[in-house]
Parts: sequence; C-alpha cells; structure tokens
Amino acid sequence: MAIDRLCSRSVPGSLGLVVVLALLTLLLWNADGARSWAQAAETEAEPLPDPLTLQAALARADGHPRVALGVAGAAGLPAPPRPLYLACHDIAYDGTRRGDWQRNGGFDALSPPAAAQRLEIMQRYFDVLLADLSYMRDNEAMAVGYIQYDRAEARRGLGQFSPLAVAELEAAYQLIRRQRAASDAARRVTRSLLAQAVGTPQRLPKTLVEPPPAPAVEPPSLDEIVADALAQNPRVAALGADDANRSALVAMRVRQRGLELLERLELLDVAAEQTRIAADWRDLKLDQSRTLYEMEATADLGYSMSQQTKARRDQTMVTLCRHLTLAELDALRGLPVLVSTATSDND
Repeated sequence: MAIDRLCSRSVPGSLGLVVVLALLTLLLWNADGARSWAQAAETEAEPLPDPLTLQAALARADGHPRVALGVAGAAGLPAPPRPLYLACHDIAYDGTRRGDWQRNGGFDALSPPAAAQRLEIMQRYFDVLLADLSYMRDNEAMAVGYIQYDRAEARRGLGQFSPLAVAELEAAYQLIRRQRAASDAARRVTRSLLAQAVGTPQRLPKTLVEPPPAPAVEPPSLDEIVADALAQNPRVAALGADDANRSALVAMRVRQRGLELLERLELLDVAAEQTRIAADWRDLKLDQSRTLYEMEATADLGYSMSQQTKARRDQTMVTLCRHLTLAELDALRGLPVLVSTATSDND
C-alpha cells in the first residue's frame, strides 16, 4: 500500500511522523470526500411533508443546485429526462402533431433559472399524479382480466369453454398484467424525478395533493405577453443584451412562444369540454352496469369501472396541462411562478 511504502522510507524523526499522518489524513479524505459532500447536502435538506402539496414542492426551487449554478454554470449538463405522461403540446393537438420535446417541456431557454426550476417541479409533480391514476386504471383492468380468465378456466372443465378461448383470455390477462407492472414502476420513476427536482433525490414523496382546477381566466394578449417579457424577464434581457440583431431575434422567439402557448390554451379548453362529457358518459355507463349487476343480469361491472377511471385520468390530464401552460406564460412574462399565479388570475 502507499502508506507502507511511505513508512519504509527514511524520513527524519518527528518530521517523518508528521508527514505520514498528513498523507494518511489526505488519503482518507479522498476516499470519503465525495460521499461526505453528498450526505451533507442530503442531510441539510428538510424532509418532504406528507402529504406533499404543490406549494410546498415549489418552495424548494430556489435552493436547487441548478438555480445556484445559473445558466452559465449549468451549460453542458445533461438535459432533464422527459416526463412519462405529461406532454401538453401533444395532448392539446390530440396526437395530430408529432411529439416535440421542446414544446412539451414546461421550461425552455427563455425562462430564468429559478422560474425554469419551478416549471420543472410543477411538471414532475403533475406526472406523479398521472402515474398514480394510470396505475389505478391498469390495476382495475387487470382485476377484470383475471376474473374473465378465471371464470373461463373453471367452465372449461364443464365443456362450456374451449382450450383456445381460455388461452386467448389468459394471454389478454397476462398483457394487462404486464401493463400494470409497468404502471407500478412508473409511479416510482416519476417520484424519483420529482424528488430530484425538489433537491431530495434520496427521499421520494409518498402522497401528493391534487391542486384545484385552474379558474377560467382571460389570458393576456400576445402583444402584452411580448411587452412584459421584454420588460420583466431577466433571461430575455440577457439573451438580447448589447446587440440589436440578437435583441430582434429574441423578441421574435418570445412572440412565437407566446403565440404557441395561447393556442395551446384554446385547444385545451376544447379538450376540457370533450373529456368532461366523456367522463359524464362513463359515469352513466357505470351506474347502468351496477344496476344490471345488482339485478344479476349480464353486466361487466369491472370493465365499466376501469373505463370510468381512464376517463377521469384523461380529464385530469387536460386540467393539469392548463395549470402548466398558465405557469409557462407567467414565466415567459417574467412573473413569479407560484401556486397563486399558476392557478388564478395575475391581475
């Protein structure tokens, strides 16, 4: 070892002892240094409350290392992973446009670091809520699939189901079971991403509180958005500083971003009406299935329950996208991204 080689060398008296002790301390520090720094950072972070609210999560943004580094310090770092469920641009256009991560992301180069971190926290928070709803949907579907397969297996011995029909139901059940396992894993993955966004990567949140629906407020005009961004957004000011051509290009980028966010809000309003009607229809279908089930008539109550859960998840997804889009407008305009500004009128 390095220490043995050092001790075997001829070093005068007490001086040699001092040198050896100093080098030993240095070696021990090198072995534990990185771990000590990580543990210190994790220890200093306060535990996440349970249940966790969006407001409490957003309060962690200013202390995040990405905010401390700033734009220049964070240059070259890997881009944040994509969300598993929340892709608001795709949701607004209902899959008629190809997926675009830059547009789906709740943060971009026009947002100051603190605002960008709050938008990421909001997006990760909403992704966890959708992961929980997706797991609930797949869990109910798996229960339905298993009951159908189990009944067919029991009736096969009576000659009421052929081996082929039973095999088909078992294959369908195993597929749903696989989807349910993936949804369960997604709950952990989305929680890990949220924990990283709030600066507590080793402490995954357990229960999240769903925020109230964003009120129907009149968004600002495109000209107002551009004027606010140029006057109040420090990131926009920095990008266009000291160069008229850069300033003109940044102003065009701001206008395009503002236009796309306003168009997304209009499309989400249409989607909100569609998902509300679909959810109401599924509620009625569930009531019908429950009535037939109580009358011991033929009814697939489990299937109706799983479809109702899916309809509610789709409705929630649109609601959360409206939250995020309003928050993105606030960040672009240079306004603080808080629960109050993300869920209510800024005037």
